[in-house]
Amino acid sequence: MKRRHFLLLAACCLAGLLPGCSFPMTENMQVEELLRAPRLSGDYGALQNALNDWLGESAQLKYPMQGDLLSPFLLQDLDGDGEQDAAVLYTTAQSSNVCIAFLQRDAENRWKVCQSIEGLADTVDNVRLAQLQDGSSMQMVVGYLASQGDSYLAVYSYENGQVSAILEQSYEQYLVEDITGGGNQDLILMSTLEDGGVQIELLTVDRDGSFQQVAVMGLSADKFSGCASVAAGLGADGKHYLVLDGWTGISGNNLATVLLRFDEESQQMIPADQISTSELYSASLRNVPNLVSRDLDGDGTVEIPTQPDEAGLLNMSQSRRMDFIVWMDYTSPTPEKSFGLLDEETNCYIELPAEWEGNLLLTDSTEIDAAVELRTVDENELVLTLRLVSASASAAGWTRLGVVASRQMQAKLGEGAVIKDQTYRLSRSLYRLN
Repeated sequence: MKRRHFLLLAACCLAGLLPGCSFPMTENMQVEELLRAPRLSGDYGALQNALNDWLGESAQLKYPMQGDLLSPFLLQDLDGDGEQDAAVLYTTAQSSNVCIAFLQRDAENRWKVCQSIEGLADTVDNVRLAQLQDGSSMQMVVGYLASQGDSYLAVYSYENGQVSAILEQSYEQYLVEDITGGGNQDLILMSTLEDGGVQIELLTVDRDGSFQQVAVMGLSADKFSGCASVAAGLGADGKHYLVLDGWTGISGNNLATVLLRFDEESQQMIPADQISTSELYSASLRNVPNLVSRDLDGDGTVEIPTQPDEAGLLNMSQSRRMDFIVWMDYTSPTPEKSFGLLDEETNCYIELPAEWEGNLLLTDSTEIDAAVELRTVDENELVLTLRLVSASASAAGWTRLGVVASRQMQAKLGEGAVIKDQTYRLSRSLYRLN
């Protein structure tokens, strides 16, 4: 009997703790509670409240899908007056596209919406700030992604409490860099033409603050079928260069590179004169789809990856692919920057001593499971063993290079291995290419 009374009492207490059981709630109240946006604190909360008050409804915040700025809130001195401004990405029940509200503080230090502008699609792909115009103001560059997969780019200028779209255009890829050497950043847009060629548009801002198209260059469809990546950097001669990786080959999965620079006299993008376009195409042709040009060592120069013909693979497991790679700076009289091994399984690059280039074969290890060996071509001497083990595995007797794909990459030099380059460090040889 006591047990029955206890269970009955527990059931009554539980019913008292459940709001849905303790008092009647209408369906409308439940829906309203579910749709209500979460309350934020600090400036974000104040911005959210100011936006909702201005709209007369609760806004749905929109987060960029990728990029360095992943918040729906942007706090920055956009107009260069020394006071912090704010921009908020949002949608409402009445808007099909993303909207951007711009806010400033009033005399009582409260956030106030100055203006809102409708974007170009229903999803924000990326957001970044750029200084495209003279002065201290910043421009907001927003990449939009439509539901059908089309991409659109908009550049917004915010001055004196007013926002204006100074550019709205479709694109495939874009880059914000000072490619003309004028001090301000420029905008480079990449797109694929109807015949399959690649078009490069260079846009810069004139004295009136408007974008002008100063250079257009097309990459012929007989060699390229689309744009894989674009990067910009300084060459060895101090000039600004644009590095374009394009899809090529019968399957369209191979890559080759074009190296361009801005010519001040013609105001056009022209091929670099250190290597001909055809020579660069042949030298940079590679069959690794994700091996794109990049500033590998962080020195401001974009290196171009190439696959050397000498040396190669021997008896490698079909489940794992590794390639010898040489990274080149064709703006330099001595273009070879780095030689090493690309592990396609983990998408990482292991730099090797430059003096080893052309004298190595890569093979499966017969003594260590899931390991590969680098041996000399002529003497078949072991120079390096690489293996992937669990992240918690011991590195005793091995050099720990780093963790890739949730596993630990380890290396061990052969007993007779010689490294003449005194600056080379095996422990710092791993580069993640993600």
